[in-house]
Amino acid sequence: MLFDCHVHSTCSGDGHVSIEDMCARAVEIGIGEIAFTEHFDNNPADLCFGKFDYDSYISQIEAARARFDSLRILTGIEFGEPHMYPEQIQAVREWKLDVVLAVVHWVGDKIIAVDEFGDSDVESMYDRYFDEVLKTARVGGFDVLAHFDLMKRFGVKYAGPFRFESFRDRIAAILEAMIERGIALEMNTSGLRQPCRETFPGPGTLKLYRELGGELITIGSDAHRIEQLGFGLDEGMSLIRAAGFDRIAVYRSRTPELVALDAFCTTESIAKVS
Repeated sequence: MLFDCHVHSTCSGDGHVSIEDMCARAVEIGIGEIAFTEHFDNNPADLCFGKFDYDSYISQIEAARARFDSLRILTGIEFGEPHMYPEQIQAVREWKLDVVLAVVHWVGDKIIAVDEFGDSDVESMYDRYFDEVLKTARVGGFDVLAHFDLMKRFGVKYAGPFRFESFRDRIAAILEAMIERGIALEMNTSGLRQPCRETFPGPGTLKLYRELGGELITIGSDAHRIEQLGFGLDEGMSLIRAAGFDRIAVYRSRTPELVALDAFCTTESIAKVS
């Protein structure tokens, strides 16, 4: 079985594929479990602000479950900057979700995107980014910290490959806060199809998390298009194993279930995206 625990549909403001079509593709390529973690953003300047409709989402999930009975379909959201929106992250507890991811897309009034860097000091931007990630980890209220070092997706254009050792202490502080609060680390494979050509996080952070005693790790392709579904899962699994993990976490009803890595198969049927 293959799991893809981070997938977007048209229920996200930037999604391009319906839940139904994503599920059909999952069955086609051998994915046995899929989590639709739709964007839930509270920053009015964000592309996805106000786009998530919980009732419509659940209705589409239920319809997909009725059609694809061989596929386990999980519910979730990707919550942006929970440390900035404490009331909203608390309200999410009332929703029937399997998993809540937390992310940092914004640093102050700047979104982490290529056009926002300009001539700014990229090293300083990395510092400020990790400051926000640390605040997120310390506030908690969610299950998984997703695409841990997303900043490198855009920073690579201005500063070259991400230098893990330059930020090791800052990263360690975040990981320690996650471990203390029982927050899982996500292996996000979308970076393999981005200019940085590296998973989020990279091997250095992954190994450090394990050395510090981290045990909860999930995996997802962060697919927004149908051809991205399942992309890089094989490589992500290999990195997880190389870092010393023998189990992966799958969330159901906001509770992690640890599954042995040996229970997962690999596939060559997933289209590789350039």
